[in-house]
Amino acid sequence: MNTVRPGFVVNDGRAAKARKIRTVLEQASGSDITGQRLLDVGTGSGEIAQLLGEYCEVVSVDPCDQRVQRRGYRYLRAGTTLPFADGSFDLAVSNHVIEHLDDAASHVRELARVLRPGGWAYLATPNRLWPWEVHYRVWCLHWLPEPLFERALRRMGRFTEPLHLLGRRRLLTLCGGLFEVEDFAPRILRRPTAYHLHVSRPVSRLLGAMPQGLYRTFAGLTPTLIVALHRRH
Repeated sequence: MNTVRPGFVVNDGRAAKARKIRTVLEQASGSDITGQRLLDVGTGSGEIAQLLGEYCEVVSVDPCDQRVQRRGYRYLRAGTTLPFADGSFDLAVSNHVIEHLDDAASHVRELARVLRPGGWAYLATPNRLWPWEVHYRVWCLHWLPEPLFERALRRMGRFTEPLHLLGRRRLLTLCGGLFEVEDFAPRILRRPTAYHLHVSRPVSRLLGAMPQGLYRTFAGLTPTLIVALHRRH
């Protein structure tokens, strides 16, 4: 069960997500990421950082230290402003972080700043248009304007932290000024097992048989927005 916690991320399925992240970065960049310097924003339990640390030199940051796995990477306590020089990393990961931040644009700028020209970032966030909100586990309530959503959660006694959920258009606009953006969500939905998602064989075959254009048409309605960001030279 997902739990809302202080810090950047929601804890669930870290091992599978780490494998998915590696696959997306390697497909986007067209190369093996082994040995590259990688920044993981949002340490959480530390599982993603540890698993990616088997291939990369990983530095992970989070404002709250709630690590379970502590080996295989370097950890720093940090918030939105990243304590690194320009161009310090080959790769960056922002996995379900941006929706927790008051200034999404600043987060994207910081990712671009610490990446070397030509570097790649993986960014994933829940899609505001998807009817199920994964943090608070409610249907459609997050479609309200943020102040009304927060007020409703408070009345229900469930409010823990503000959320700033993004739709696809807003995410692409935020990232498009600094990065070349590749939307991976349609590709992942079409071939989920290739990205380490567990679906039945009949469902996998059905998804693979659907026309590619259909996925592009409905790209803005996927449960999770996943983009690969290429730092412009």
